[in-house]
Amino acid sequence: MCLSVSCVDTAGAKVYNTPLRSIITGMDYGDGVLVIGHKSPDCDAIFSAMTYASLLQRMGINAEARVAGKVICEPLYVLREAGIEAPAILDDAAGRNIIMTDHSEFAQAADGMSSARILHIIDHHGTGSVTTPQPLFYFALPVGSTCTIIASMYEELGEKPTTTEARLMLSGILSDTDNLTSTTTTATDQRLYEWLWQQSDISDVETYYAAMRKARTSFDGMTDEDILFSDYKEYEIEGYKVGIGNIISSDELGVEELCQRMRQIMPAVRERQGLDMLFMMLGDSQANVTHIPFCGDGSKEAAEAGFGASATPDGCVVTTYISSRKTQFLPAITEGIRQTNV
Repeated sequence: MCLSVSCVDTAGAKVYNTPLRSIITGMDYGDGVLVIGHKSPDCDAIFSAMTYASLLQRMGINAEARVAGKVICEPLYVLREAGIEAPAILDDAAGRNIIMTDHSEFAQAADGMSSARILHIIDHHGTGSVTTPQPLFYFALPVGSTCTIIASMYEELGEKPTTTEARLMLSGILSDTDNLTSTTTTATDQRLYEWLWQQSDISDVETYYAAMRKARTSFDGMTDEDILFSDYKEYEIEGYKVGIGNIISSDELGVEELCQRMRQIMPAVRERQGLDMLFMMLGDSQANVTHIPFCGDGSKEAAEAGFGASATPDGCVVTTYISSRKTQFLPAITEGIRQTNV
């Protein structure tokens, strides 16, 4: 639904004066604002931050994108193909003016976020632990990608993305929805996918996505800890601090070997991160299976209860393929923790 009340022509382009524009431009950004996604930054976190910062700049707001950790694998491939550099890493958000994209959990945020001045949250997950003392612009939609939300804002505001902006937002949608095959995919994702594709410089999206996926599952030069943290998030579940990693197996590194290697390092990672429980989603879409190694008191019982399967002798629960941490894994493990820790 369009909320436009009027439009003006500037340099031949339509710019819509909408309530959305008025709200965003009417806020106090001080001397500038940093736009940043979650730790272990993936395509959606990085590219939603970059393209939202660009959209804010068009509205006269001094906004810059940052990342909350080293950029590797799939997003690094996308940036190289686009011929642009990754944003700088933000080591400490304390005292800064911040916009959070693709997350609303302090546990997933850059260090110091609890002491930052958070002005916007743009997200497609459930509400997290972030609270603010001042009024907050919170834009959340039940879609498959935060880049879908950013694209909808470009459209609503009458701002046509550049070919690079369209490429980045499309890449975020491709990654987070597994090229529109994930259970999280909506009609809105599909429509804006097509809109962005038409404005990008990607001629063959299927070939491009296949290259993205190959980059995502290429672990060359990575330590086992690099692999574990390549797609990793932390949550507060029923009073427990829980880490959940998500890795897709490849021809070079199968799910059984992944499970063995992750189990060897998980105890040390759990202790260092201060976690009560640590789980990994190790998926093999071709075999339609996901292996779930676990670590921490109560984690075995929670995994067994959540996924309705007994753990194997080597310390994994095996279930049918899980494509989404947000809509499949997280609800199941939350219910498992609730059942076994009452």
